[in-house]
Amino acid sequence: MKLSHKLIAIAIATTLSGAVYAQSQSKVSADDLKQNQSGMLNSQQMDLGNAKAGGKSNVSAKNITQNQSGMLNKQSASIGNASGKNSESKVTVGDVKQNQSGMLNNQKLAIGDASNGGKSKVNVKKVSQKQSGMLNNQQAAIGNAANGGKSNVNLKNVDQNQSGMLNNQKANVGNAQ
Repeated sequence: MKLSHKLIAIAIATTLSGAVYAQSQSKVSADDLKQNQSGMLNSQQMDLGNAKAGGKSNVSAKNITQNQSGMLNKQSASIGNASGKNSESKVTVGDVKQNQSGMLNNQKLAIGDASNGGKSKVNVKKVSQKQSGMLNNQQAAIGNAANGGKSNVNLKNVDQNQSGMLNNQKANVGNAQ
């Protein structure tokens, strides 16, 4: 091998061995977060400490509240979910509340779900979802694993309440799909 070929081979090997991809990490401590809306056709979304594409997240949250009143509103919260190979989340949640009143509203909550090779460890103290009105939809997903994900869940006090007519309610906790 000629000297120029050796230098090129060494340069390529050095470049490849030095290519270290930085791993995304977040540590979140949240206390007393509130989102409030009233009216029509509103949307509320909260993403807190989610890990994707190999990222790592450590979330400690308490007193998180979303409130909406009106019609055709959408509310969602996503806390400490892990998606993607080598993604990991560790989640400790104190008190999360979602409240809606009105008609044709939608409410979703996802805490510590793991998918596509992600891992989550979830400790939940209290989750509350409340809706009043008509034709509303309410969903909670806590510590579910899908597509090779792994989840470990420790859960206390989950409340879903609805009043009114033609409403829908769903809770998925610790399911392996």
